[in-house]
Amino acid sequence: MKKVMLSALLCIWGMVLHAQVKVFSRYNYYLAEKEGSIICILPDQGNYKLNLSLGSDKIETTAKAEGQRLSSRFNLDVLPIGSTTLHYVLEKENATVQKGDISITKLAPKANAVQIDQLTGGLIADGLPFFPFGFYCVPVGDLPEREVTHGFNMIGVYQENLPEGMAERRAYMDRCAQVGVKVQYGVNSLVGSGHNGDKGLDKTEQEKLALLKSEVLAFRDHPALLSYYINDEPDGQGRPPAVLEAAYQLIRELDPYHPVSIVFMMPQKANDFRNTMDIAMTDPYPIPGPADKVMDDLTQYAKAYQYEKSVWLVPQAFGGQEMWNREPTGAEIRLMTYMGLIGGAKGIQYYVHAPGNLNPQSVSAWSSASNVAVETAQMTSFLLSADQAPALHADDPKILTKAFSYQGNTLLIAVNNENKPKAYTLTTEMHKNANVECWFENREVAMENGVVHDIIDAYGTRVYLIRGNNPSAIPADNMTLNPGFEKIVSPGLPIGSNVSSTSHRKADVGASFFADPREHAEGMFSLRLITPVDSGGNKIRLVPMVMTKGNSYTVSIRAKAKAQEHMPSFRIAVDAMEQDHTFTLTSEWKEYNFTFQAPVSSTTAILSLELIQQGTAWFDVLTASPDPVITYKINADHTATVQINTNSNKEVRYAVNQLPDAQSALYTQAFPVHVAGMISAGIFEHGRQIAGSGIFVPVNLALGKKVSIAQAYAPQYAAHGDSTLTDGIMGTTAFKCGKWLGFGGKDLDATVDMETVTPTKRVIASFLCDPNSGIFLPKEVAVYTSKDGKNYKLAGKVYNNKNVRGEPYLQQFSIPVKGSARYIRVTGKAFGAIPEGYLFVGSTSWLFTDEILVQ
Repeated sequence: MKKVMLSALLCIWGMVLHAQVKVFSRYNYYLAEKEGSIICILPDQGNYKLNLSLGSDKIETTAKAEGQRLSSRFNLDVLPIGSTTLHYVLEKENATVQKGDISITKLAPKANAVQIDQLTGGLIADGLPFFPFGFYCVPVGDLPEREVTHGFNMIGVYQENLPEGMAERRAYMDRCAQVGVKVQYGVNSLVGSGHNGDKGLDKTEQEKLALLKSEVLAFRDHPALLSYYINDEPDGQGRPPAVLEAAYQLIRELDPYHPVSIVFMMPQKANDFRNTMDIAMTDPYPIPGPADKVMDDLTQYAKAYQYEKSVWLVPQAFGGQEMWNREPTGAEIRLMTYMGLIGGAKGIQYYVHAPGNLNPQSVSAWSSASNVAVETAQMTSFLLSADQAPALHADDPKILTKAFSYQGNTLLIAVNNENKPKAYTLTTEMHKNANVECWFENREVAMENGVVHDIIDAYGTRVYLIRGNNPSAIPADNMTLNPGFEKIVSPGLPIGSNVSSTSHRKADVGASFFADPREHAEGMFSLRLITPVDSGGNKIRLVPMVMTKGNSYTVSIRAKAKAQEHMPSFRIAVDAMEQDHTFTLTSEWKEYNFTFQAPVSSTTAILSLELIQQGTAWFDVLTASPDPVITYKINADHTATVQINTNSNKEVRYAVNQLPDAQSALYTQAFPVHVAGMISAGIFEHGRQIAGSGIFVPVNLALGKKVSIAQAYAPQYAAHGDSTLTDGIMGTTAFKCGKWLGFGGKDLDATVDMETVTPTKRVIASFLCDPNSGIFLPKEVAVYTSKDGKNYKLAGKVYNNKNVRGEPYLQQFSIPVKGSARYIRVTGKAFGAIPEGYLFVGSTSWLFTDEILVQ
């Protein structure tokens, strides 16, 4: 009896366990991937193993377990094109847990293919993760070109599908392809009856299927095609699933590369329509009531179709009609959309948008939709990631939360489902201390032991980024701001640049530029440019850099382009340096660079970047660095150690107070410098200098000595305070470099305490001349010496009448000194009022100084 009971219990346990195991192919079909992947969702974290076989042949697999998920990968080369049935056996500790057959589809590569990642429910379009974010519309008008620049990447058009409108449909599809917008192609007029009792198209089912066939054949190869939209709310309209299944099967036979979608309204009927589509959309329209129905419906569809289909949300963007007495507010649109992201939606398609303020009527409402579009694009890598994320919960049940992980980084999303602001606490299982970035807000909050305290607006949203320890590929001597496009303050827009057009005459209103998390050579983002027509794109202009005449610089960028018949080229230029270079892109990441010697000095050297021909391209790690780079370290004995670095593998030679040549000293290691002087280095190839740079090394007796300044410098130009004049750090020609003391309308009066009476031969004072910025050299510079700090005598004075306009330059005033002194006082008489012929005429000039040298 006990044996019978034990056997029955084991049988029941096996049945329960069997029901809990889900085994499926990672993708609905495979293309050029080298590996296939079978996913097992397990009931526990035990020691599982998956065996695959094709007929009688065992297939070698490599397995990776993550929590209660097992991924088994195998070589796709063993499978032919088409559908193949594999047999699997899932074991736990050598005992069979479950076995069965699984179908794997492998198709020939195709440029516009759209796959479904059945593990996440996300789409892969053009070989990249794709989060559709768009809207229903009618008519199309200029919406694609206008809304793509606002962050939208997809439209779904309500349309007739009659032959006489084919040219119009092809025209908008072509335009969408140009500007980078995908289309959920509507063929719903051809499937089933009309809406709300309307008969629909006056044709037989056979005639409609014939038209459907012609539509699919016409657009299945179109680069803008994302999916086919075949029906509106068939569950609520009483349309039989069989009618939809017939249309679905026809489309799949004609075009296995693109999914089919339907919007539903009754989650309880989800199973009835399981065989009618690949994308299940849900359209709860709850406003003016509570928004909770969004989460309720979406959760039910996500559960019903998990690991099988992609589930999208259709947020409400209309009102003032039928039973909806008003539109959602901007905050409510934001709330519903973020509910969708938390609830697992892998696509957002607002209902509805029309040119002008027709739908929605509120400008602020559609602005909110656009804001969330750009935010969602920035979060795409997280939203479509299969990485295991930490648990997250809030102390308030009305705060909805979800965590996402991607390549060691973590994103936390919180949504306030109440129309009142509040303070709240988020708790994660991360147990770490960190500064957490509040994405889209340009602020940070502290995380202490995995806990975040913050406030949230009424119906508000918060997104927090916790960065992992990812190494950077940016060279330490880079001069560009935000070279990896990682710093983003306004959603989608990396800081550090502005934009103009490649050609104002040919400028295309649909040209766009955004930070893209789906492609990057390093970090989390690249900059994506889409140029719809040749010379019709955007020109990205970086903030100005400081470059010095005679010094050499290397500009480098990594880039790739979307594959097309004729690959586009890009231009990178530094106009002030007479540099203009064009490179042809490939479909793989590649580094492009050039080195030049600056013909002039400039504080406004602007590096520009543009995609010249039609296409889509990504750019990353845009750097400009001196080459070679000379650095020095001040030693305690008032000497300096000089080091020279270069990215080149060619020989480097250097000289002191003169330019190097082929006979100059060969640099092999860091070397000491005992007196102040200009160190110049050059890169040589076959005896010819191909690059060079120089730096003044301020070795002198005053290094590190205490300074007292009689008149206060301006707080915004305080550098390192009084010690700026003896810290051995020289300012650049950029007055905002943070290395200058600036005096507004005041004279310089600084005294250096040498600590002991010191023999002195020369005193040098360094100043900046930049008349275009109101910075003038002093009229005169004087040096006074004293042994007791009370009685001073004039050691020397120089007069100046040199204030040259144009690019800023550095000027040193050298004054011979005889005898010994402990205290050395340097004065510089400010120029005063700016005269006629200069900018800022009549205002008081500035005086900028950075170092006092005593030799």
